[in-house]
Amino acid sequence: MTTKNAIYALLGGATLALAGCGGGGGGNGGGDPTPTPTPTPSASVCDETFVTCSGTTATLSGLVNKDLTLESSFNWVLSGFVTVGQGNVEITSNAQAAAIKADGVTLTIPAGTDIKATDDGVLLITRGSKIMAEGTAQAPITFSSLDEGFDGLGEWGGLVVQGFAPQYGQGGTGVCYQAGNTFCNVDGEGGGNVAKYGGNDPLDNSGVIKYVRIAEGGLVAGPNNEINGLTLQGVGSATVVDYVHVHNNLDDGVEWFGGTVNATHLILTGNDDDDIDFDEGYQGNIQYAIVIKSNNPAPQGSNDPRAIEANSSDDEYTPETNAAIANVTLIGGAVNNSAGGQQPGMRLRGALTVAIYNSAVKGFDTGCVRIDDADTDGDSTNDQFSMVSLTNVFGDCVDGFYDKRAADTENGVGAQSISFDAAWAINESFANVGATSIAAVDNGSGFAFDATSFVGAVAPGTTAANAWWAGWAIPGTLAPADEAPVAASFASIDEANKRVTISGDITQDYVFVNGYDYILDGVVRVGQGNVEILNEAQAQAIRDAGVTLTIRPGVSVLGLDDGVLIVTRGSKLIADGTAAAPITFASIDPGYDGLGEWGGVVVQGFAPQFGQGNTGNCHGANSFCNVDGEGGGAVAKYGGDDPSDNSGIIRYVRIAEGGLVAGPNNEVNGLTLQGVGHGTLIDYVQVHNNLDDGVEWFGGTVNARHLVLTGNDDDDIDYDEGYMGNVQFAIIKKSAALAAQGSNDPRGIEANSSDDEYVPQTAATLANILLLGNNVNNAAGNQQPGMRLRGAVTTSVYNTAVRDFDTGCIRIDDADTDGDGNVDVNSTVALVNVIGECQDSFYDKRAADTETNAAAGTVTVDSAYALTDAAATLAGPVSIPATDNGSGFSFEATSFIGAVAPGTAAGDAWWAGWTIPGSL
Repeated sequence: MTTKNAIYALLGGATLALAGCGGGGGGNGGGDPTPTPTPTPSASVCDETFVTCSGTTATLSGLVNKDLTLESSFNWVLSGFVTVGQGNVEITSNAQAAAIKADGVTLTIPAGTDIKATDDGVLLITRGSKIMAEGTAQAPITFSSLDEGFDGLGEWGGLVVQGFAPQYGQGGTGVCYQAGNTFCNVDGEGGGNVAKYGGNDPLDNSGVIKYVRIAEGGLVAGPNNEINGLTLQGVGSATVVDYVHVHNNLDDGVEWFGGTVNATHLILTGNDDDDIDFDEGYQGNIQYAIVIKSNNPAPQGSNDPRAIEANSSDDEYTPETNAAIANVTLIGGAVNNSAGGQQPGMRLRGALTVAIYNSAVKGFDTGCVRIDDADTDGDSTNDQFSMVSLTNVFGDCVDGFYDKRAADTENGVGAQSISFDAAWAINESFANVGATSIAAVDNGSGFAFDATSFVGAVAPGTTAANAWWAGWAIPGTLAPADEAPVAASFASIDEANKRVTISGDITQDYVFVNGYDYILDGVVRVGQGNVEILNEAQAQAIRDAGVTLTIRPGVSVLGLDDGVLIVTRGSKLIADGTAAAPITFASIDPGYDGLGEWGGVVVQGFAPQFGQGNTGNCHGANSFCNVDGEGGGAVAKYGGDDPSDNSGIIRYVRIAEGGLVAGPNNEVNGLTLQGVGHGTLIDYVQVHNNLDDGVEWFGGTVNARHLVLTGNDDDDIDYDEGYMGNVQFAIIKKSAALAAQGSNDPRGIEANSSDDEYVPQTAATLANILLLGNNVNNAAGNQQPGMRLRGAVTTSVYNTAVRDFDTGCIRIDDADTDGDGNVDVNSTVALVNVIGECQDSFYDKRAADTETNAAAGTVTVDSAYALTDAAATLAGPVSIPATDNGSGFSFEATSFIGAVAPGTAAGDAWWAGWTIPGSL
C-alpha cells in the first residue's frame, strides 16, 4: 500500500479520484464519480484554522472547535489526529462538564461524502460533541486511506466516538464516576491523543452514524493498542449506529468500551482481530450483523481473531457488562484457523451477561462458542461466573459447537450443516424457527428487537438485490463462498469437475459463482441488444429486458478456441474483482503463455459512435444506432445517443491469450468497447498476450484507469470513431516476440484512422502512461513508433514516458480526406511532460501543436515500473484538464512522469498483487 509521504505529496491542488461502487476510495454506483465543481473559497470552510484548501481538496487537521459541514464541493482528507470538540480533556468539576456540553461541536458529513485519511489520520469525536454522518443506501459515507480501492490494512487510524455515558472499571471496581459527579476521566484506548471519556448519562447523544463505510484502518498506537474501525467509548443510547460496514481493519471492527449505544445492521469483513467486541460495563443491544473473517493465512497484527469477543479475563472481569445480540451470521476464514492462532467464533468471558438469539456460526476450527468464567484472585479457581443464554443458535464448526462449557440456558441450540444463498440467508430449513420474542437489555433507551422468525442476519427467501446490505456495502466483500451455480438453458453444470459450460444466449440475470471454472463455448451473448433496432419502442424494450451477468471475485472464465463473451447494449457485466481475488479470462489450457487461443470480451452500449469520413454521429434523430461491430458477424450491432449509458463494472479483471481471428484485419481485441458509455466503470484491468489490440474503443465515452497491457501483438490502447474520454495510469509493455504473429503494426497507442477514414470528433486525454517497446515493434520491415496519433484526432498527453521504439516515440499524422495528396484536416495534439528515449528521434514525423517539457530524455525504470530519472519528478502536482464527455471525470493531479510514483516499492505499486505473475 502507498504511504502518506508517497501519496499525500501528490495531492496538492489535485482532485482525489472518487471511485464508484466500492471503488477506489468510495462512492456507491458503477461508472464515473459525481462531477466535482471547482469550489468558491468559503469563509465557513477554507478560512478555518483546521481546514486547508488546495484546489478541490480540503484537508482537515488539528482541533475542530466550531460546527463544520464537510461541503460536498470538496474532496476531504484527514491529516493526523483530527479532534472534534474539546471534551476529551480531564474534567475536574460538574461546571466544567456542563460547559463542555454547552460548547459541543457538531461535525456534519453529507450523504455520499468520501473521506480519505493519511497514514496517521484519525477522526476523534469527543464527549459533548456530535458526528452527524447520515448517508443513504444510494449514497453511503465512506472513510478509507488515500490510495485507490479498499484492499489495504492498517493504512490509517479509524473513527473514535466518545460520550458521557457510564463506563465500569475492570476487576469489579464499579462505575467510573463518583457520587454527585456527572463526569469520569477514563483513559481511552487508541493512543495518548484519545485522552479522556465517560460520565453518568446513559442517554447521552453523540449523533448519528448511518450508512457509513470504514475501510483499511487500524493504526497501531502501541503494543496491543491499535485503533478499531469504529471505537465507541462511553457512548450513550441516544446515539444512532445503524447500517455500518467496517472492512479490513488491522484491529477490531467495532468495539464498545462501556456506554449504552445500541447498533443494528452491521457488516464486518476482513478485519484482523475481533469484529464485535464489548467490555467495561457495556449495556446494550445489537441486531442484524454479518461477520466474514479474513482469508489472510495468519493475523497481520498481534491479534486473536474471533467474530465476537465480550468482556475481559479473570481479574479484569467487569460484571456489569450485559448485552443482547440477535440475528448475527458469523463466518470464519483462514485468519482464525491459522496454525497456533485458532480461535472460536465467539468468546464470552469474565463474568459478563449475554443473551444471543437466532444466530449462526460457521467455519471456526476450535468450536463455535467458548464461554469462560473468571478467576478474580489468581488461585486457579473460578469465583465469578458468566451468565450466557442461547436461543436458536446453530453452528457448523470443527471441534464441536462449544469450545469449553455449555451455556447456562439454551433453547434450540447445536450443530447444524449451514450454507448460504446469494443474499447471505441460510438455505437449510432449520433456519425457519417461528416468531421469536427477544428481550432487550434495559439501558434506558426503550430499544425493541424485531421479533424475527428466522436464524441468521437475512430472512430466507430474500433476494440479494433486496437484502438490507445490498447497494451500500463495499462491493465484492459479500460474495458468498457457498453459492452454487444456477441451472439454466445456457449453462451445463459439471459438478464433479466444478465446471460450468456456457453457450448461446444468457437470457436472464446470472452469476458466475466461486468454486467453479466457467467455460465459454462459442459466442456467448449477454442479452439480445445487438440486433438491428428498427424503432424507439424496440430500443426501449431492449433496455427494459437488459440482462446482468455478475462474475464473483476470483472466478476464472476459460474460452474454448471459438469462445467470445459479448455483452450487448442494454445489458451489463458486473465483473468486480478485488486485488486479492481478481477475475481472470483466459484460454482453457494451463498458464497464460498462449496467443490468439480464444476470442475476448466485447462490451457494447447505447453511447454515440461517429462515422468515418466525418459522416457524423450514428444515431441521427434516434436514440439508437445500428453500427456493425468489429469482431465477426456475431458481434452485430451497437450504439445509441446516450453518453452516460451504463454497461456495468470491469474492475480487477485480467484478460489473457485472446485475439480470435474473425477475418482479414478483423480480430477480437482483449477488451473491445463499442459505444460504451461513461456510466460504466473500468479500473484495474490487464490484457496480456492478445493477438490483436489490448483495449480498443469504438466511439463511446467510457473512461479508464489503471491499465496493464503486456505482450499484445498489435496496439495496446486504440481509440477511434468518435471516442471521447480519458485514461489515467497505464503500463504498456510490448512483446519480446521477434515479429508480429498476426497482420499487425504493433504500437503502444494508436488513435483514429487515416486520411478519408478520419473521424474529427475523436478526442481523448491520456495521463501517466509508461510505454515500453520491445522486439515486436522493432522487427525489420515493420518498425513502429510508440504512439501514432492520426487522422484529425484531438489528443492531449500528460506526464508520460516512452522508451524502446526504433522509429521514434511519437508520430502525428494529419488527414488527406480527398486523396489529392495534400493534407486538408489536421490533428490537434498537445504534449505536457512527455519524455521519450527512442531511436530516430522523439518525433517520427511532425511535432505536436503545443508542447511543454516534451522532448527526448532518458527513461529508466525500476522494479515498481516507476521512473528513477530526476526529470521524472516534477516541481509540483500538474492539473490535468479532462476531455469533457459529460462524466465529470477528474484526473489525479500527479507530480511525476510515468504510471507509478517514484520511490514506490514494487510491492506497494498499484499493479502489485493482482496482475498475471511474471507479466511485469
